[in-house]
Amino acid sequence: MRDEGVIHPTPLTRKRRDGTRYTRRPEIEMALQSLLAMSRDDLQKVIAIRDPSAAGYVPSECLVHLIRRTRIDNSESQFDRLYREIMRRIDAVMPRVQGERMDKAENIHAAGARDRVRDAFNERLASDRNEPGPGLDYFEVMFADAIAALRASALRKTGREARRTEPIERNPETNEPSLAVERAVGSLDIEEMLLSDDPIYRSRVAAAIDALPDKQRRVIEMIRQGMQLDSSDDAVLSIRKVLDVAEKTVRNRRDAAIESIRKTLEIGSADD
Repeated sequence: MRDEGVIHPTPLTRKRRDGTRYTRRPEIEMALQSLLAMSRDDLQKVIAIRDPSAAGYVPSECLVHLIRRTRIDNSESQFDRLYREIMRRIDAVMPRVQGERMDKAENIHAAGARDRVRDAFNERLASDRNEPGPGLDYFEVMFADAIAALRASALRKTGREARRTEPIERNPETNEPSLAVERAVGSLDIEEMLLSDDPIYRSRVAAAIDALPDKQRRVIEMIRQGMQLDSSDDAVLSIRKVLDVAEKTVRNRRDAAIESIRKTLEIGSADD
């Protein structure tokens, strides 16, 4: 749309549960107006800027809007440049877990989840180019959140597949799933959320943790410090020992906290 020489980005159509439409953040709207006024050559130059702190750096939300617009300007070269950069940004907001490339089950699951995220994004992009719809709208609102939703869903699917094909490693004393298995299915990915390259997303995760009830927040904070839920070794300080409660209580508080954080960030199912 145009208004007194200003090119306005196309409004989003996806709706929230209360019926209101999603809208981009004001700074994204302003950035898009500037980008849409640029020549193709100038646009290519700013797309190439990789330092988020550099002048002219293009927010990921804007890249998504721009690549969606290539369906109407019929520019394959522009699409290719935008696509390569978006794939790089997807990797940037999904920090690798420690040792992901090592040949270990939990790390293989994490790597597999990354592939699922790329595939899911590509499916939405292909669908959008064929018939524009709301599938990519939230990526223009909060890119890191949208990728986190895809990743959470991918980790759950990867974990379910692993449980069908591999025996679940359990703590021999408690008969509970091991820490490695829990990480594989994505139940302990809060620290990775806090390592996102997107400062706005990091602040939202931190705020969601701060808003938790005290009992739940303490469990999450101790998990972030690397403490085990429980240990039979008297020399090992565990969360259960610090709180002086049953291990099941610790797990329940952790699970409730994770669910609350995901609801606050509106991540859970990538289809929500």
